[in-house]
Amino acid sequence: MDEDELEKLREQKKEEMQEQQQSEEEALEDQRDQVKQEASKYLTKDAKERMGNIRVAQPDLASSIEMQIARLGRSGRVEKVTDDQLKDILKSFQSEKEKNSSDIKFRR
Repeated sequence: MDEDELEKLREQKKEEMQEQQQSEEEALEDQRDQVKQEASKYLTKDAKERMGNIRVAQPDLASSIEMQIARLGRSGRVEKVTDDQLKDILKSFQSEKEKNSSDIKFRR
């Protein structure tokens, strides 16, 4: 194999990897959209507005909450999530986050 053939193979492999990564990202985005739509079915109007604000400020937290709401809805444990219930869910996520954070202090 000469240098040109090797370079062509490298370029092909690079393009294949980029296409694969792009398709994985699209699949993940589709999955997030499905969870978002499913969770939206279980939210009241006020809760949807709050969820939109959360999504803008903290997209990862919003995704986690939407997954939780979708699971609750699928299992039949909730029919509609009100704004107050959403606040309680947020508080539970915050308390869980605080519990998992460690208090490491360094002496100087």
